[in-house]
Amino acid sequence: MTVLGVVSSVATRRRPGAWVFAAGAVAAALAVSCAGGTRLQLDDKAARGRDVAESAGCAGCHGGDDAPATVGPSWNGSWGSEVVLDDGTRVLFDEEFVISSVRTPDLQRRKGDWLHMPAFTAEQISDTELADVIAYLIALGEL
Repeated sequence: MTVLGVVSSVATRRRPGAWVFAAGAVAAALAVSCAGGTRLQLDDKAARGRDVAESAGCAGCHGGDDAPATVGPSWNGSWGSEVVLDDGTRVLFDEEFVISSVRTPDLQRRKGDWLHMPAFTAEQISDTELADVIAYLIALGEL
């Protein structure tokens, strides 16, 4: 039986708590269906970078090794690629671009980007943590 079938069946019995169970069934099904794929085996620095990207919310928009991008440009396969900026300038997706994009995102906006990425100060993501994120992005360049 499908998740919707379970929800419908339980919810239509009009038993106390049926809607709570139905909501729980939907939440469990979504958790299973939205769970990420296989995670990359990373060295310590890149693994710390993945942790920073996830805890700071970066991966929620840009994806990662086990989830696709949702709002921002995907990081997967981006390392070393050419990025076209909104003024037509072409830059390399490298350490300099990433640091600039994190610290002052409006300085180098991708062509066509209409969403505004927030700036992250060194108090929010330290230079060491940013270096770890860069190690993670290098690892994602292989995807």
